[in-house]
Amino acid sequence: MKELKGKKIVIDPGHGGDYPGKEYEGREEEDVTLKMSKILEELLEAEGAKVYLTRTRDEDFGGTDADDDIMERVKYINKKYKGKGIDVLISIHVNTERAFNRIGAFYQEGAKASKTLAKNIAVNMGKKSFEDDLAILRETTVAGAKSLIEIARIDEEWLDDSDRLKDVAKEIALGLNDYFHDLRLGRV
Repeated sequence: MKELKGKKIVIDPGHGGDYPGKEYEGREEEDVTLKMSKILEELLEAEGAKVYLTRTRDEDFGGTDADDDIMERVKYINKKYKGKGIDVLISIHVNTERAFNRIGAFYQEGAKASKTLAKNIAVNMGKKSFEDDLAILRETTVAGAKSLIEIARIDEEWLDDSDRLKDVAKEIALGLNDYFHDLRLGRV
């Protein structure tokens, strides 16, 4: 995955602190997203990328409710990473157990680079990419391309399996590598 060398990537483990996200039989989204993000961070750094995590422990961003906390997260990202030349921002999430909820990579409407990023990640995960209007994608301003990734539904037992999480992290990393390859070749 030579395209990752030297790239600057922000990984945002979704939820945290007072806003744990989805829950199913004791499994909480905030824990899964943090574990997955740390696995992905290690993998990307081994490939030569510079990786930043928006949180490294169970904490929120100080909002008064879940929606406000997302906006506080956006403010934090925009301030903390401004001027750092961030290539990509990815936000890791887990969806509810409802069968109709989408699993895959999301991008902001009208964002060509983000669409290419999301499609490359989704293809490598064997999932679909989706256009959506999400605050973390719409309001952050520090990255050339952004995607929110719903890696699974909260009731999927494989989320407790570190080896399976590593497999999904590899799929995401391959998608990032493919995106940077497309970017280098002017396909974005």
